[in-house]
Amino acid sequence: MKATIKPALLALLTTTMLAAPAAAIAQDQGAEDQTGTQRGVGEIIVTAQKRAERLQDVPIAVSAFDEARLTETGFDEISDLTQLVPGMQFGNFGPVAFVALRGISYENTTAAGDPGVALHLDGVYIGRPVATLFSAFDTERTEVLRGPQGTLYGRNATGGSVNLITKKPTDVFEGSFEQTVGNYDWFRERAMINVPLSDTVRARITGFKEDRQGFTRNTFPGGTRANGVDNWGLRGHIDIDLADNFNILLSANYVEVGGTGSQPEVREPFPAAGTSIPGFGPGAFGNNVNDLRPFLEAKDVREKVDNDLLLLSSTMTWDFDSFSIKSVTAYGESSFFSRQDSDSSPVNIAELNLVEDASQFSQELQVVSNGGGKFDWIVGLYYFNEDAFRSSRFLGPQFDATVAMFPNLKFGVDLGGTVNTESYAAFGQFTWRFTDTLSLTAGGRITHDSRNGVNDITLRAVNPNFPPVIVMLPSDISSTEPTGRITLDWKATEDVMLYATAARGYKSGGINQQSASPNRTFEPEFVDSYEAGIKSQLFDRRLQLNIAGFYNEYNDLQFQVFGFAGPEAANAGQAHAYGFEAEWVAAPSDFVTIDGSFSYLNTAYDELLFSVNGTTAVDLSGKELSRAPEFTFALGGTVGGPLGNGLGDLRLRGDVSYQDSAFFTPFNRPEDRTSSYTNVNLRLLWTSEDETFNAQLFVTNLFDTVQEGNLLRGVGFVDEPGGGGQEFVTYRPPQQYGLTFGFKF
Repeated sequence: MKATIKPALLALLTTTMLAAPAAAIAQDQGAEDQTGTQRGVGEIIVTAQKRAERLQDVPIAVSAFDEARLTETGFDEISDLTQLVPGMQFGNFGPVAFVALRGISYENTTAAGDPGVALHLDGVYIGRPVATLFSAFDTERTEVLRGPQGTLYGRNATGGSVNLITKKPTDVFEGSFEQTVGNYDWFRERAMINVPLSDTVRARITGFKEDRQGFTRNTFPGGTRANGVDNWGLRGHIDIDLADNFNILLSANYVEVGGTGSQPEVREPFPAAGTSIPGFGPGAFGNNVNDLRPFLEAKDVREKVDNDLLLLSSTMTWDFDSFSIKSVTAYGESSFFSRQDSDSSPVNIAELNLVEDASQFSQELQVVSNGGGKFDWIVGLYYFNEDAFRSSRFLGPQFDATVAMFPNLKFGVDLGGTVNTESYAAFGQFTWRFTDTLSLTAGGRITHDSRNGVNDITLRAVNPNFPPVIVMLPSDISSTEPTGRITLDWKATEDVMLYATAARGYKSGGINQQSASPNRTFEPEFVDSYEAGIKSQLFDRRLQLNIAGFYNEYNDLQFQVFGFAGPEAANAGQAHAYGFEAEWVAAPSDFVTIDGSFSYLNTAYDELLFSVNGTTAVDLSGKELSRAPEFTFALGGTVGGPLGNGLGDLRLRGDVSYQDSAFFTPFNRPEDRTSSYTNVNLRLLWTSEDETFNAQLFVTNLFDTVQEGNLLRGVGFVDEPGGGGQEFVTYRPPQQYGLTFGFKF
């Protein structure tokens, strides 16, 4: 009965959320007709197809948010988009972040794997997950493209792409500063200055510093509080007009993420039988699931993170009468260090130190028609190269059963190695406008990927009479694959567009760096997607409603298993996903805006035989995909406006979002499922009449609900149905409140 009631309630809620703004607009229609006042939803210009277009003219499922919307909702980092984008999930574990769209996520978290949702900062692809953790201050807009984007964005966009576009230099001297203070000793400073250096040269510099005490209390004497923050960063742009038709933009980004980071807590203790490791038996974490959560732990290891990201880029643009040439050259370095209590207990059993260093170089060349005619096109070339090193070091006097024979001997294990990734591609997309209302777009891309590396497995002993045992395991994998898209769109009216599209996406194969198996590689992943949608602006453009329905077929879908010493990736046979998504923004009056989103997602493995201990085959066909919540919805509203009498502008913003429960392994055990949650945020925003001063009072997670962000498997985990072992969970923040005040000049 419960499974039947929930979809019905959500469908009713969605209908109500859609009907309410429409009714308000219809009621207000007569007043507008009498007064002649023109209102409407503001236009957003996006570059989802690598050219400037109205959001409503792009035949792709795109969630786009401008600076005003991001400010109102308190957008600070990519994880905040889960409360705005239908079907989007985010979770992180220390320096590793997971972004999921339509059930596609990041299954191999080492330096030899890739995400399924691509991240681009100002047009530059960033391959390492540490990039998802930086602050998004001074952002012009965000664009989240849902569904495979294999033509223009290439490899590793089977789930979609997240594009962050920062604000560029202008010809006006201006600056800003803001200070945030909040609970958990939260202090954050942000500053920006924009300087026109001459008629042809402009510069913009932004910076931030953020400190916050950890949410999670550690009862171990002298223990650290998890989820603490000690971050800072700088960004600089120099925009130069070298000629009337030639511009170069030089950009530099540096971010340092410190503190204790998002560390896991024990979610599932060992079964009552316990384990042979001394001090690690029944009751070490409580006797029931979730005894010690949330935000409470007892760990003897002083946990910390130290993550860095440097990104340098040069974007050159030549404009000609009928086309433009753009060159995007970028170099990046990222590193992370994370010290974790691997057993998450007060017993000195195992400590995990994660280290990763990576450098990347990319070059993209685009030639784009200027548009406006019967035929538009874009062609380009792309090159990407990355070198990465990763090490996972387990330390502890009681790491394995060998301690029974050598009780005074300390053991350590190093897992990791080096890997090189090289990729190059050629692509093109072409649009024919048969009539003023009917267009056909077709595009394709050919990509070659090669990856080679060496897995380094080292067994260490403190006693010098026991020298380390070193195992070097080389691996390589390569592939050449086509991807593409074909789309038909029809403008039924000036404000209503219908489209249908078929696309293929591709995610590169990789190497399991923590594996000692003879077969350490996993194959590329493919998705064939079929989508139909409608984009509309109704009631004199005061209601914007976009709906998309899709069906995805996956071949060799990459999924996560628990290997020799941690998560590894493998390939399933086949899987599918289907669903629909809706987004809306309504402006029934000058003083009220209402926005929201809804998603329904149904996923299943069609063919997945999993081998347990190399012998028993378990059929997981019919199980749900990981990180694929069946329902999500969000509803937000802003009320307010000018106060008059020189008192400025006052607005109240409220947001409610819901995330359904989701499994995090293909076994779909009850223990592998996160709980659903509802989140409520409130903000009171004031701006002075001349917009010089501003302030915000805010509270996030108003009702202090427990919100699970990620599930992880740990020591003693048995990767099979009914298997036991230790399981961890990371959480989204509890209730936070504070004040932000700032000024501009």
